[in-house]
Amino acid sequence: MTHSNNAATPCTHQHRPDVSAAADALHVATGAQVRSTLIAELQPHLVRFGASLVLLITGSALGLVTPRLMGGLVDLVRDGRPLLGHTGTTAVWWTAGTMATAVAAMALITGFGYVLMAGTVERVIASLRERVIAGGIGMPAERIEEVGVGDLVSRTTDDVAEMTRAVNQSLASLAIGGFAVLVTVVGMALLDWRFLSVAVFLLPVYAVFVHRYRRYAPDAYLCQRMEMAQRASGILASLRGLRTVRAFNLQSSRRVGIGDHSWRAVELGVWIRILINRLFGGVNLAEYMGMSGVLVIGWFLVERGEVSVGVVTTATLYFLRLFQPIGMLVILIDPLASAAASLRRVVGVIVEPDSRPAEIVDAPGLPPGSAPGLRVEHLTFSYPGGRTVLDDLTAEVAPGAVTALVGASGAGKSTLGALIAGCRPVNSGRVLIGGTDASTLTPGQRARSVCLIAQGAHVFAGTLREDLLLARPDADDDALIDALRRVGAGDWVAALPEGLDTVVGERGQVLDPVEAQQVALARVLLVDPPVVVLDEATAEAGAGGSTALEEAAWNVVRGRTAVVIAHRLDQAVRADEIWLMESGRIVERGTHRKLVEQEGAYADLWAAWSRGR
Repeated sequence: MTHSNNAATPCTHQHRPDVSAAADALHVATGAQVRSTLIAELQPHLVRFGASLVLLITGSALGLVTPRLMGGLVDLVRDGRPLLGHTGTTAVWWTAGTMATAVAAMALITGFGYVLMAGTVERVIASLRERVIAGGIGMPAERIEEVGVGDLVSRTTDDVAEMTRAVNQSLASLAIGGFAVLVTVVGMALLDWRFLSVAVFLLPVYAVFVHRYRRYAPDAYLCQRMEMAQRASGILASLRGLRTVRAFNLQSSRRVGIGDHSWRAVELGVWIRILINRLFGGVNLAEYMGMSGVLVIGWFLVERGEVSVGVVTTATLYFLRLFQPIGMLVILIDPLASAAASLRRVVGVIVEPDSRPAEIVDAPGLPPGSAPGLRVEHLTFSYPGGRTVLDDLTAEVAPGAVTALVGASGAGKSTLGALIAGCRPVNSGRVLIGGTDASTLTPGQRARSVCLIAQGAHVFAGTLREDLLLARPDADDDALIDALRRVGAGDWVAALPEGLDTVVGERGQVLDPVEAQQVALARVLLVDPPVVVLDEATAEAGAGGSTALEEAAWNVVRGRTAVVIAHRLDQAVRADEIWLMESGRIVERGTHRKLVEQEGAYADLWAAWSRGR
């Protein structure tokens, strides 16, 4: 497999990765948005988090006791200086006991601090995980179509998993290592301020190497995530259209496209590994320079009689003690950079602009009574970057009437149905349901007022009962069975091995298209909405099941205000009124008989349909 198009990718290991190509993807959160989200999530746990910080600082301070006493032992042996108020063997025993106590206390306190912090982090991560899933579920369908489902899937799976793994393994260690460095540097300054000059001198060295890493790594990780998301989109699209891929022999081209994204992700991974190796090389250089500096300064201070050999020993042990926490912090830079990239993508789903319609608390709702009238006024709609699909359309459906939409593909029928059902936001104009502007309804009110049934209904994994209870959680078995019977599903449901408790969906009883659509229609009966939109809801039935499914659909719309997007013209014959759409406008309207008698476009369409049956 060749990868000759690498130069076209915005994410390349030759230069700083360019994330501008993410403009058509879901929102990537800014640093301010990430901080704001984390602060909001952390607020309920501030006491727990503060207590963990205090314990970790205390544990780090106790870690200085052993090096300080080791230096005191050197002065005790060399000069006979008292240690802990004692000399000779007594001083050694007292020192050993104090060291053991300090180490035990440090382990105990640090352990408690680690547990408190880990518990806090788990709670914050769990809340973020719930919010990103809720954000993905609540995102408008047109936004997901625009960016591709792979980006959303990647964020709610790969990025959430990476963020959780890195934070769980790294954050508490980061706090422990950071406090250890801080406390140790303070301890060196208390021994003699000149020892502090070593740390001050090394700060720019560490800063240069860390800055070089931070300059490239976060965007490299972000680009790697983008490539993984594109790879996921390619895989999902290929699997969904597997029959088409095989029919047109597209396996090679699809494989090459997916492979290109995989290869670029690998290239970025190698580039990130090079950055890590450079970082660790710089850290090792700084350690050698620092140890040499402490020994040289200590030699001069002892030579001038300003400090004892024991103090220099303590300072040296302090600096040696810095190796582990600094190495820990450096090691954590990599997973935390990766986690930061994932966190920006995860929070991006949470703060995605206009990702969910606003809940209007004081919405008037629908007026009480039976099926309401339905009216669209000056409705204009176009998809982003596309042509106008609906053009200043105004029409009305009488209360309790069934209106059929017919016309060629691309005439705007499905778009109009989606706008009425609230699946897409209106660009211009408005939809009135029973005189109430649909834009003033909350999503919950809208869902209970208008139901849309499209072709290819989804059956959720679980028992048939659970699938139906999604529509009406308080429904008893009699109501569920009655709804299934009314849509013609009574016989095959009765034949299920465990009845309503039979597991259906991917991991259970696989329902054929007719059965799946009957379940969807039964859910509509359970919701009992006053308005129903059927978007070619019987198209999947085929010749064998079309009659039964069409009868079930008419049982659902009976007594409701309904808009039926007709796949077969014989569906339109039973409607109270027919709208013939063309280029986003209604060009003919009336009953079937009236339109045939007019001998217009609908009459020609009906004649062609009749000849082809």
